[in-house]
Amino acid sequence: MKRPQFIHKNPYSFVLADGVAPFQVLGTIELSIQFVNMTTTIQAHIARNLCADMILGMDYINKYNLNIDVKQQTIAIEYNNRILTMNIDQDFELHKIPVTSSKAIYIPPHSNRSSKVSIPISSVYSSFVPCSHLKYNTPSIITQTCLNFQNYCSSVILSNTSAYPRFIRKGVCVGFLFCGSLLKGSQIPAYSLNKSFGVTGYSGKTPASHGSDIDEIASGQESFGVNGSSGKTPVACDSDTYNIDYYKTHKFPNKHVFCNTVKSLNPVVEEHIRTIAQKINNKQQQDQLYSLLVRFHRTFDVAKHNIANTPINHVINTIPHSPPACRPYPQPNTEEAMYKLVQEFLQAGLIQESHSPYAAPAILVKKKDGSFRFVVDYKKLNLITIKDSSPLPNMEDTIRKLGQGYSYFSKLDLKSGFYQIPIDEGDKEKTAFVTPFGLYQFNVLPMGLKNSPPTFQKVMTSTLQCCRQFALVYLDDIIVFSKSYPEHLYHLDCVLTALQAKSLVLNPPKCDIAVRKIDYLGHTISQYRITPMKDKITAILQIEEPRSLAQANKFVGGLGWYRKFLPHFATVAAPIHAVTNLTKRKRHKFRWQFAQSRAFQELKRMLITEPLFLHYPVDDKPLILTTDASGIGVGGVLQQEVNGEMHNLYYHSQLMTQCERNYSAIEKEALAIYKCFDRMRSFLLGRNIIVMTDHCPLCHLMEKTVKNARVDRITHLIQEYNIDKVIHIKGRENCLPDFLSRYSREQDDDLFDIDYGLHSKEATPPSASHSTHIDSKLSSSSNLKNASVLAAMTLRSRQNKQKSVSATTFVDDGVITDNDFDNDSPIDTGRTNKIPSNFSHNHFDVTKLKDEQDQDPKIQQIIKQLDSKSNNLPFVFKNNILYKLIKPSNNAKRKLEVIYLPSSMVPMLLQACHDDPMTGGHFSTDRIYYKIKNQYWWPEMIYTIKQHIRSCILCQQYNISRQKKPGQLRPISPPEGPLAFIGIDYCGPFKRTPRENQYVLVITDHFTRHVTAIALPNCTAEITAQTLFNEYFCKYGIPSVILSDQGSHFRNQLMDNIRQLIGYNHIYSTPYHPQTNGIVERFNSTFVPQISKLQDTQDNNWDEYLQAVVFAYNTGIHKTTKYSPYELLYGRLPRLPIDARPTHFTFHRPSDYFEKLRKTLRIYHQSAKHNIIQQQQMNKHWYDRNRLDPQYQMGDKVLTRIYGLRGKLDPKFSATPKLIIHVRHPIYIVEDEMTHIQSQVHVSDLRPILLD
Repeated sequence: MKRPQFIHKNPYSFVLADGVAPFQVLGTIELSIQFVNMTTTIQAHIARNLCADMILGMDYINKYNLNIDVKQQTIAIEYNNRILTMNIDQDFELHKIPVTSSKAIYIPPHSNRSSKVSIPISSVYSSFVPCSHLKYNTPSIITQTCLNFQNYCSSVILSNTSAYPRFIRKGVCVGFLFCGSLLKGSQIPAYSLNKSFGVTGYSGKTPASHGSDIDEIASGQESFGVNGSSGKTPVACDSDTYNIDYYKTHKFPNKHVFCNTVKSLNPVVEEHIRTIAQKINNKQQQDQLYSLLVRFHRTFDVAKHNIANTPINHVINTIPHSPPACRPYPQPNTEEAMYKLVQEFLQAGLIQESHSPYAAPAILVKKKDGSFRFVVDYKKLNLITIKDSSPLPNMEDTIRKLGQGYSYFSKLDLKSGFYQIPIDEGDKEKTAFVTPFGLYQFNVLPMGLKNSPPTFQKVMTSTLQCCRQFALVYLDDIIVFSKSYPEHLYHLDCVLTALQAKSLVLNPPKCDIAVRKIDYLGHTISQYRITPMKDKITAILQIEEPRSLAQANKFVGGLGWYRKFLPHFATVAAPIHAVTNLTKRKRHKFRWQFAQSRAFQELKRMLITEPLFLHYPVDDKPLILTTDASGIGVGGVLQQEVNGEMHNLYYHSQLMTQCERNYSAIEKEALAIYKCFDRMRSFLLGRNIIVMTDHCPLCHLMEKTVKNARVDRITHLIQEYNIDKVIHIKGRENCLPDFLSRYSREQDDDLFDIDYGLHSKEATPPSASHSTHIDSKLSSSSNLKNASVLAAMTLRSRQNKQKSVSATTFVDDGVITDNDFDNDSPIDTGRTNKIPSNFSHNHFDVTKLKDEQDQDPKIQQIIKQLDSKSNNLPFVFKNNILYKLIKPSNNAKRKLEVIYLPSSMVPMLLQACHDDPMTGGHFSTDRIYYKIKNQYWWPEMIYTIKQHIRSCILCQQYNISRQKKPGQLRPISPPEGPLAFIGIDYCGPFKRTPRENQYVLVITDHFTRHVTAIALPNCTAEITAQTLFNEYFCKYGIPSVILSDQGSHFRNQLMDNIRQLIGYNHIYSTPYHPQTNGIVERFNSTFVPQISKLQDTQDNNWDEYLQAVVFAYNTGIHKTTKYSPYELLYGRLPRLPIDARPTHFTFHRPSDYFEKLRKTLRIYHQSAKHNIIQQQQMNKHWYDRNRLDPQYQMGDKVLTRIYGLRGKLDPKFSATPKLIIHVRHPIYIVEDEMTHIQSQVHVSDLRPILLD
């Protein structure tokens, strides 16, 4: 059979018959199959791993109408109008015969050699398939497709395509023969080197490998590097064909030789590799390392997005829940940048468009160089994700294994490892994120997802399973260890081969390769010793001895909490206590002498040694991180409670930068948490963590969005950690972190430039772009003299505050500009602030007055009338200018001559008098009118000014209305009877009680005003649905209508399913208009003060009084109905504790009582309904007095009120006009003209605008 010709030469994938699992193929060929004596053809897919040599599918069956007769055991096809039949061979069995080398053979570079091979069968002629490890681990290719064996022997031709010699040892399996029949009794030894993966054994869930070259596969070889490793299939690292002696004897040339199939190196990648190799002092070893790394240049190429080829996918297991969905965060200034990034990620295959019910908000974080990082806020998804309890490697065992006399170490860091691992197909929708222009979901594991570390650990452990004898993995750090340099190169080759086979990419700047000493997991490791790094205890070691009484008191106070964990603390600290327990009058007697110094050093030693200090965390025990921030620094202590005793693992102390010292209190406390997480990452990642802080607002840091950009940024940075809870502790219990935060000794980087999130690969590298940006600023600075600069300010770089003045550029009479900018740096207030270029809006030119009057027809008509003798017009024509005669006031006798302003100049004057900061300042109609009425006049002057102000977008956005909100009262008609129409709402959160309650679900009947209130621990959709069913539906029946707001606890898929299942109508109030559900809101404002008066001094047992307060409310006379809710519901007065005890009880006939109850309830209900209607009419009368009720039409443009946390200078109404597309007065549906987002708005939240 001739070698088949490829039709399609690019890899692709298709879905298998189950409709889910994709299957990757390398291309399509025209295949010839001999059937009887005829040759049939079919297009066939080529796959690397298949469970059989060939599978015939439906294409072949349909093309030749293939029929299988099971009874007759025959197969028939139609070919050229003929029926061809063939018998099925029932006894056929394919035998796999190993072919081994008969002797060792040496193959020079780029040459062929003939080698003797042998099999356990005396003679056979059969097809030959080379071993995959021979092909992929060394570029030694056997050209024959069939071999003829005589006397157990034959010969093969081996071709070495690499630039280096190859060795094949005696007895190495070079391939297999596949025979359909053998002599009876022939024995074939088992051989498992060529393991069959097959379709079922290979997951097939990752996309086809990028960069696979079909032309190379078709020609019998693949794209190899210097060592010939293709990097496209898994290879055995302990292959017999790999000769470690090669590294011991071969001298690498200075000029590196590459095969013809190797593509040119990316200059950036080559520079990274050269930088790594140049750290080796020995020139020969440096060349050897460089040649090795160049062969795996794709593993160091971070210039493009990458998806790993791993069968292990990330799975997101969640508790039963309603899909959390959020609106996109408003980022109008970065929308275009986000769109470009999303398109780039789509093209790279990292994300795809989604129709998921999930929606996490995506944001862009701007870096110093102007580029952006793409971050998704997965807090809500993480809250419902079930923790993966897969253990991480034991840190102590890992360190102990490295202490066995190894001489060479390499630490490899994966670049954006989480963005390389695929996500399970069924869980991709859970990663969906929302942007202003669409919904997308990740195909790869993004940063910030819970359980990311365990998944990453599994992937890396699986990838380097064959290298476990000389490589260890701890999350995204790989360490390779060897006892000699040649052995280390061999081990690196195996590790890099395994990584390249899975298409995993390393981070070159963070890789330390072939070094004699290395820092790993908090320890410094060398050939002869392992010592703990001082980072964990630096904060303690750097504490200086006190020199004053205040400093000594702070030190002792900082250790006070640990006195129960430090043996003999009182005895050791006695000399310090002796000089610190001084009264105010005796403070001058403070002396710090030798005894105090010795006690100080001993206490520091006790903090960093056992039993208080542990070098390794204990598995299966949560870690406790306690943090604090002061005005100058941050501090933290990592602890673990073991057997009831507290042990310390890490101390951290750090000085704040000048910018960070300007943070608010909550930002500083959040910064302390992040800095500790960042420094203690290897200890914290993948473990359960309890965070303790003395700043209460941070207790819900990981559950809710904080309206603070810096704090939100920190929550994104730490959302990948397993934070069980954030606990508030009293300040006096947070002594040591507080002490460390005030004795910091170092500075760190900027918060918003942290390498977190997904960034663009198409943009210029940050360093280059940043330097270009600086160069452009420097070059432009020389032209400042010619620019219209009114003033300049001096900005100091936070990193270069101590540089001399000579490093600064002087421009234009001593004005100083820096090369670096810091918008948080203080400004020199002694200089004049720069005035904006668009400061003035005054374009009114009075010199054009005469020309404009000459062109105004009304003015010209008046001038003509003035020429007549009989005119009584209040105008004067002087100096070719028409004036209007007006009285300055009603009682004035003298008239003023004011200019008649032509209509063409009115808009410019109004713009100058209203928009200009100095002459107008966007003030009201009266101010503008009285400012210009004695200078200019035109017809309908006041009306024109009002219309101009109404058309001013800024005035409509920011002006505060002094009138009542528009929109008249529209009461809800009373229902026909009790429990038919109910309103529900949540009140809270309150202070958490010992029963864990924080919220109250309030249910109010609109007819009887009867209230049911239930205290609950949270307000989730599940709790809401369960409480409604158990506490209301099962006690009072199913209502006809439920009215609620549009909170996520009420408006969700679960509540919708219950509505359809049980059968009631659920209507929702207008957003930001609580008056719709006013009856419930009124009760909320009533009962909160009552339970506040009754709770204890700790304010945490309010739920004990809740039901009593509700009963008191239900038994009181309601102002609207004139009956108590209890009476209207049960038809009788309630018995109260104040009522007299009955002395006797009379049993009435059942029929009499029932008829009497029905009659009583009918009377009560009729009277109550009448009273409700009367009260509603009275309320409407008073509410509607002096209140406008504007009516808008479809197509009108309006602004909508902005709700939420706003600054005092923020607008009150939306920035862009919105179009009314549907009218249901007083409710309007409006659409944003830019985003086309529709929203439902009450008339009171609309403001009309007039557009020119």
